[in-house]
Amino acid sequence: MIFTTSWDDGYASDRKTADLLSHYKLTGTFYVCPQQQHNVPMLSDSDIAALATQHEVGAHSLTHPRLSRIPPEQAKEEIEKSKAWVEERTGHACTMFCYPKGDWSGSIAGLVKGAGFQGARTVEELCFSAGNPFALPTSLHLYPFPWRKRFTRWWHLFDIAGPWRVKRGRLSEMKIPMIAQRGWLSLACALFDRALQEERPFFHLWGHTEEIRRYGMQGDLKNFLAYVHEHRGAITPLTNGALVSRLFT
Repeated sequence: MIFTTSWDDGYASDRKTADLLSHYKLTGTFYVCPQQQHNVPMLSDSDIAALATQHEVGAHSLTHPRLSRIPPEQAKEEIEKSKAWVEERTGHACTMFCYPKGDWSGSIAGLVKGAGFQGARTVEELCFSAGNPFALPTSLHLYPFPWRKRFTRWWHLFDIAGPWRVKRGRLSEMKIPMIAQRGWLSLACALFDRALQEERPFFHLWGHTEEIRRYGMQGDLKNFLAYVHEHRGAITPLTNGALVSRLFT
């Protein structure tokens, strides 16, 4: 089974996650954006170049807009120029794109393909296979589970189990035991085990390294990567780009 990870936005904290992945002989695709996000430090040009020596760097637009909500000409520019921006900093071809905020459509995917990318990642979760390189799904988001840790919108006050609520139907279909749903780490291990047992094509972990810091999930990530490393004989670590090449060429 292929094991892949991806990390969005290009935060300075990506460096720690990249080092942790390398420690466990795993790899990641880091989707970077030149515009600062959430008023936190971002990767410098030299950081991006250094990341590209051990991992993959993908494009994530220039200004992080919802691409389906802006004029097509503007979306085209966001996609094409972000590819060039990444290539200028890494010295490598940029083959992967990640839709900002997971917002995409068939026409947006067409623009991404037309710009010369080989694939694009979405934020669809609980998937272990893919049928379209420009709608690459994920298996699990690194995010507090089953409870929210911060209430940034008024309705969160009435939906503290939102992270569990949006997954419960699919988890039930997969027959994931309730005891495995008591926390993020136990869920991650259970899903990874299930994917291995069923010989699924891949397991794809994704997240934002700034959220790892904000929600104190460094221990969860480290413990999960250590668990994956224990199964290194049964997995093939690949970047998102290598995964797409393996699946679709």
